[in-house]
Amino acid sequence: MAFPTQIIDTFAGQNWLITPAAPAANEPLPTDIRAQKWLLTLSGVGMVNLKGTSEASWLQETLLLRPTIIDPMHYAIATHAIPTPGVEGSQYTLAFQVEQWSPYASISSIFNEKVSNNSGFAVDVWRPDHFDNGIDALSHQPAGNLYTGLQVDVAVRDTDAWLYRVGYNILLLGRIVFLAVPEALFQSDFNPTAVGQPPAHNQAVGTANVIAPSRSVIVINPPAPPLIKWVQIAPGNPQEISALQGVLSHSQIDGLYVFSATLLMASNTGVASISFETATGQEFLHLDLMPSNTVRIDDGFNGADFGSFPRDQPFVLRVTLNSKAPVSTAHIVLSSGAFGTRDCNILSAFQPLSRQFGAIRLWQGTRPPGGPPGTFDATSITVGRIA
Repeated sequence: MAFPTQIIDTFAGQNWLITPAAPAANEPLPTDIRAQKWLLTLSGVGMVNLKGTSEASWLQETLLLRPTIIDPMHYAIATHAIPTPGVEGSQYTLAFQVEQWSPYASISSIFNEKVSNNSGFAVDVWRPDHFDNGIDALSHQPAGNLYTGLQVDVAVRDTDAWLYRVGYNILLLGRIVFLAVPEALFQSDFNPTAVGQPPAHNQAVGTANVIAPSRSVIVINPPAPPLIKWVQIAPGNPQEISALQGVLSHSQIDGLYVFSATLLMASNTGVASISFETATGQEFLHLDLMPSNTVRIDDGFNGADFGSFPRDQPFVLRVTLNSKAPVSTAHIVLSSGAFGTRDCNILSAFQPLSRQFGAIRLWQGTRPPGGPPGTFDATSITVGRIA
């Protein structure tokens, strides 16, 4: 069961330790310091300040603890003279690729004002936050299992009961990885647009076109984290399609492109789609988010459905399009609440179009009378080019 999420980024104290992990006697030594495994320990106390709301029932919430992980990686890089691929921030970012993990969380501070009426406090369970993924800056290959934080399910009961602090200890084994920073070609920003209005034409990078019946593509307040404005796409009436097209600021003949978006499918949504197009709107790849909570590629002409995504909860879809190779390919990853990975070739008839990538389209098809009325929400829509 999913509970409301509170991001914890304020801490009473943070501690860390990072040290090389020695290989076993029968394991080969790493040939490059960047292949070194590290043992990383994070511990501390997060500031929660969660107040109960009832004497008869528990208030349950998921805390997302995000203690610093950059500082220990910086220490390891400086101490062990690990070569970096350029300037951090503009040419690469850092991440920790997890191989094994052992987290722990517990109550650190509670308070109950006045009389205790059936009060209670709980840390029920904990787990790593959904792992992220990216593109390795050195190999240009996908890098997964990237640490993002710790989820902790907590509960408090009684109207004057407070869960103030939660302690944590996170033990990770893995590698420091350098992620490529794509050149931004499209980046959505719906915050300047009033709620209930169509997205503005000019976005943070690139432009947006609304192709839809009136009020079927609008900006909304955040239905879930991240707490920025989203776009909502409702199904069109018969003979109409609702769509948001994001046009790249510029395009190259070929390259390594990364599309990413945070999505939310309502429980009563039918099929929602994402298309990859030329700047003139010629489609060469499209993905359907199906009623079965799976992903279909090119109407099933590019393999069986794959993966699994939740309903009424956010998740991330990322597609890496490689049109540099003799045959253009797509690497598709569901993460951050959804699961599944698929590699495929762009269908042969559309190979030439894939080398003219210029736009993405998020859309819902026509809704027959009595069909599912659910919406398709999205935010943090980006397209970048790595090389």
